[in-house]
Amino acid sequence: MYFNKSLTIIVLLLAAGRAMAQGESLRALSARLVDVPERGGEKSDLNTHFIYTFEPQVLPLVDDFSIDRTRKRWTTTTDEGVSLTQTIYGLEVGGVSSPGMTFADDTTFRFIVDLTVPDTPVITRQALPIVALTVRDVTSFPPVEQVVDAWPPYFIYDTVGVPPEDTLFLQTPPYVQDSLLVYTVEPDPRRYLMLGVPTPLVLWEDDDVYVNNTYPIAPPTIGVATFDGLARTGYPYNFPQFSSYGIADRLTSVPIDLSYSAADSIYLSFFVQPRGLSGDAEVQPQDSLVLEFYAPDEDAWVRVWRTPYYTSNEFEQIMIPIKEDRFLRDGFRMRFLNYATLSGSFDHWHLDYVRLGTDRTIGDTIIVDMAYIEPESTLLQTYTSVPFRAFEQSPGSYMAINRSLAIRNLDVNDRFITWRMQLGLADGPVLLDLPSYGNSTSGNASSVINSTHPINSSPNNIVYNPALSTDAAFWRVRFLAQTQPDQNLYNDTTTFVQEISNYYAYDDGSAEMGYGLDAAGAALAYRFDIVGGDSLRALRMYFNPQANPPPSPQPPQGSFLITVWSSLSPEVIQHQNFSFSTPIYKQEGLNRFVEYPLDSTIYVEGTFWVGFTQTNAVRLNLGFDRNRNNASRISYRTGQSWQTTSFQGSLMMRPVFVAAVDPFIGLEEPEREAAGLLLVPNPAHDQVRIQLKDGVISGTVQVFDGLGRMVPTSGAEADGVLSTAAWPNGPYLVRVLDTTGKAVAQARLIVQH
Repeated sequence: MYFNKSLTIIVLLLAAGRAMAQGESLRALSARLVDVPERGGEKSDLNTHFIYTFEPQVLPLVDDFSIDRTRKRWTTTTDEGVSLTQTIYGLEVGGVSSPGMTFADDTTFRFIVDLTVPDTPVITRQALPIVALTVRDVTSFPPVEQVVDAWPPYFIYDTVGVPPEDTLFLQTPPYVQDSLLVYTVEPDPRRYLMLGVPTPLVLWEDDDVYVNNTYPIAPPTIGVATFDGLARTGYPYNFPQFSSYGIADRLTSVPIDLSYSAADSIYLSFFVQPRGLSGDAEVQPQDSLVLEFYAPDEDAWVRVWRTPYYTSNEFEQIMIPIKEDRFLRDGFRMRFLNYATLSGSFDHWHLDYVRLGTDRTIGDTIIVDMAYIEPESTLLQTYTSVPFRAFEQSPGSYMAINRSLAIRNLDVNDRFITWRMQLGLADGPVLLDLPSYGNSTSGNASSVINSTHPINSSPNNIVYNPALSTDAAFWRVRFLAQTQPDQNLYNDTTTFVQEISNYYAYDDGSAEMGYGLDAAGAALAYRFDIVGGDSLRALRMYFNPQANPPPSPQPPQGSFLITVWSSLSPEVIQHQNFSFSTPIYKQEGLNRFVEYPLDSTIYVEGTFWVGFTQTNAVRLNLGFDRNRNNASRISYRTGQSWQTTSFQGSLMMRPVFVAAVDPFIGLEEPEREAAGLLLVPNPAHDQVRIQLKDGVISGTVQVFDGLGRMVPTSGAEADGVLSTAAWPNGPYLVRVLDTTGKAVAQARLIVQH
């Protein structure tokens, strides 16, 4: 069975057996990088283990994943609520351990040398005392231990009549004392309103799954828990073995008081959808989603439900009765798990609206709730972001006429549903709080309605006010719906932050799939239409760290030239970089864009296309947003002629323009750009010479990578040489500061080893 699974995966992927058209393809993502400040749960220099404690839950229980109720396991030893509760030593003799213990694993001896015998010394050997040594593997918890024979880690040489005796220690004794520090983490103190009653927020004790609102298709309510082939770190469980297969994610509840009888009619219900927008297209019956119950008295997990992989765009509600006495105990737990390919994010299940309660029946499928089902990402028309300088010239022309958000009434009865919107700067108070200006009063039972929000139209006429910001703006937008009765208030709101800074974007910032071309010389072009002209200096792109199936070359081996076209028919290339680029993957979190500078800033106006020309046949896996459709603007060429993509979605590719500030790296532009600074060579390999010109005074040098992190330069100064040998490939910003610390010049550098 496993062989067939592996063979199926390899053959299908090698044949581009996923969403595929001539020369282009969409594939499931292979990683979902986790954005955490410090990965405290990973191994450090000391052996550490964290025991997480939880507040138990009581019935009824509801989780629709509109907020994340999993326990994040990135605790560090210095976090609040963390205490050292046990030190487990690796070596122990007779119940006693000490920090400096060492032992040999073979017999050691005392040698007695008698020099009183004329001409021939007499050497007597006595074995040193043997001990029963308890050895524990302190690299895991609970440690596995064994008892072995051991001896002191030294030899003793005693010469008769010549005190003192000499001790010769083993340089590398086989047994060396080590320890495991066990920390206890207090329960999360936050609360969650469960049917109006405050309950512990954390319902799930692990965080393998990805709680999100962009992967599913039309979920019951906004937010799902996605099961895939990625570990909690966001990386595949077994990346090196492309055909690896087995149990992937687990979603385990905290202990639940289920001290009831079968007469209390307890049911667990949930909704499930395979694949959605993010999983692969192949139906593999070996892949499955499983539900298990924990029997506390037996300390055993029991499988109670399983479904094979299948194709559906619908969420199916599952009803599971809990009647067996072995489960009706305090300390009951439930867990979902999936069997999947472990080398990437291929096989997906989306779980929604878990309910556990008493007095239910097999027909209790109705939920008295109303909710948004999809997020919103912009109040602009066409774009999700535009440059601030362009926006402030004509704010109204960029604002959408209206926005329509889908609301689902899960009840079988009509509800009086109203909706409204709030608006304000991201770091400030609400500036616009509209009263309820829309409603649905009938015909909405068990259906989805569209809540229309007038934006730049009567009666709202909403326009972001550029006068409230300088050079870049961040606006927080909140949509709110309301009805009575309503079981869950968390899914009645959806929020996003609108950025207006120095780039155009069509995508919503979240990739569901990876887009690629598989021919040398292939070109990908993305059309943008702007009012007037502007100075284009870079492209930002998100490449997912995805593995191409063996024996295909991997994306980092791909090479491309950033290209800008003023026309595709006839094809007119306005600019093409002379420096080659390769996919760069940021390790700091999900959907992190990388900036690829143009070799020189160019002026574009009206309609233009940005993209790249591949120099080899390696598939590059560019992020593809399937929630916003801009397919008509995506063109590709694998031969002589251009074609429009056959896939609905948006490329995660954004043209970047010269601006007064660059929020991408959090730095203000200096008064002089590259005109005052020359970097030779650029791209750089092992070193770069920093040369000032045009009367710029000497100063110190700062270097920042594509995420705005300062790169150590060991006090480098302008008009000097900077070593780049240890820097990863990619774009960098080099700037010169005068004696007052003011930025007087900067230029962008590409490092390419």
